[in-house]
Amino acid sequence: LAGPRKDAVLCCEGMCLKGETARQAANAIAYRLAPDQTVRICHGGLLEKSGGMRDLVARAQRVLILDGCGMACCSRLTRAAFPDLRPEIVFTDRLTTYAGTPFGTDEVPEAEISANAQHVAETVMQQYFGG
Repeated sequence: LAGPRKDAVLCCEGMCLKGETARQAANAIAYRLAPDQTVRICHGGLLEKSGGMRDLVARAQRVLILDGCGMACCSRLTRAAFPDLRPEIVFTDRLTTYAGTPFGTDEVPEAEISANAQHVAETVMQQYFGG
């Protein structure tokens, strides 16, 4: 855990289209758009009692959660692990433009999923990081 504190980025890891879009957007933020400012967190690591992902969240400057839908699974897992934490939460389904109401990732072309995820990532970058 050496080095400067970074913003933790967590997301929905859901199996549906909304979860996949949130996951791709979180990866774009953490790995391409703001890698020096962020660290990507696997929310499954929050189930551990200590160490690893939990330490990164506890040490984070700020915590950003990209939840794919109103079920808010990542927010709920994070709140269970860190009851006093006040993360910034973005519901990414409100930022996407899918025709109709597809559920599965196989119902939408990969290029459309990637385009929506990129739009979400860029919007979050503007709102959360100011650029």
